[in-house]
Amino acid sequence: MRAPAAAKKTMNREERDQALYDAFAERQARKDVLPASAIARRSQLFSALQPVLAQSSDLGTIVEIGCGIGAPAKILQGHYGRYIGLDHSAEMIGAAAHFNAGNTRAEFIAANVKSAPLPAQTADLILSIGALHHMSRLDDVMQALIRLAKPGAWLVVREPQRGNPLIQGLRWLRTRLDASYSEEQIFFAKAELVDLLQRNGLFDLSVEYQGYFTPPFAQVVMRPQVITAPLSQLADKVDNWLHGRLPAPINKLSFNLVVRARFPR
Repeated sequence: MRAPAAAKKTMNREERDQALYDAFAERQARKDVLPASAIARRSQLFSALQPVLAQSSDLGTIVEIGCGIGAPAKILQGHYGRYIGLDHSAEMIGAAAHFNAGNTRAEFIAANVKSAPLPAQTADLILSIGALHHMSRLDDVMQALIRLAKPGAWLVVREPQRGNPLIQGLRWLRTRLDASYSEEQIFFAKAELVDLLQRNGLFDLSVEYQGYFTPPFAQVVMRPQVITAPLSQLADKVDNWLHGRLPAPINKLSFNLVVRARFPR
């Protein structure tokens, strides 16, 4: 259930989303377990990381913010020396530890990224998969990430983008129908994400639009899996074929934006 109205008034947006994910951690975890959504989420992750992995298959120490159940720790095994997942929701961190049981290279910490108990210059790569739009005071978030990043470390961000009015309408409808979906998410325009990173000193930025058919499978558990899993695979193949082939104006009809950048040296 959503937090009672009286309680919600005393919480900031991050606290409200934390409470929401505490309540629906098990439901959220299914997305990385059930085949249809897991196929889509794995594909989106590798697509976002492809240029980084092309430079080196060893990503070093990964710090993921808003890690949920830490699916990248499992998906990327063999590509990192250490993975640290941060999430504000203690229930999600508990689910992450269970999901990644036996992975000695992964650890999970329940903390707000702005006060994460990690040493400075920990990360070779900071990963944010659909996390920033749940956060407030984004310049403070960026300064916290700069502290955690090694000089020249990578930042890879994937965020829902608001350029497609039809998709925005579907998102609004989902807030009315799905109690586990936050009502207060902020969806970015490309220029807003670029400005956020640039004004905090990040450089070597690249931006691409991502996902036309895959994201619905990634975000919504669809049944029956015997039908939706093959459809998810088909959506993945179509999105991979479309990548780089669409003219710029049509690219903006995607669900997501992927931004890659380097932290100050």
